[in-house]
Amino acid sequence: MKKNKKDLRKKYIIIAIIIASIIFVDQTLKWFVVKTNGFSIIDGVLKFDVFQNNGDMSGNQSNSKAMYIFTNIVILVVVLKFIKAENEFIDMKLRIILSFIFAGGCSNLIDRIFRNYVIEFVDFTAIANIPIFNIADIFIFVGWISFAAIFAAFSFKELNKRKEEKKS
Repeated sequence: MKKNKKDLRKKYIIIAIIIASIIFVDQTLKWFVVKTNGFSIIDGVLKFDVFQNNGDMSGNQSNSKAMYIFTNIVILVVVLKFIKAENEFIDMKLRIILSFIFAGGCSNLIDRIFRNYVIEFVDFTAIANIPIFNIADIFIFVGWISFAAIFAAFSFKELNKRKEEKKS
């Protein structure tokens, strides 16, 4: 029992370091891009340009800062509740995936609270019709896609298991 608590504490420390690192990198890059007023990384392909996103993830606008903050907090709480409720059933990979979502959400929430908007800066619009985004958005996106893939794989595995049981 003592070993389990020690192992769990070690896992939480690793997750906390991952979360803090993602937030630190995202916030530091946002600060740097704002301070330098943006710059080109690869001419004609990628630039870091300051864009103030007053809307949601896709740039849709609303006049309610409080609504965005509330929605962000609700999603973060749901992620934490899921981790707590399913703690003994989830492995380290899933904890890391959920920490990506949590860290990205926290970093964007910091922007909303202290700046009233989210700083987006990764700009590929010269070559692709995609919205400008930030590092936090990348981790949120990768986290949700990975979570969905794991859920789908698990569901498929369970479905096949039930089919096999039904055959026997």
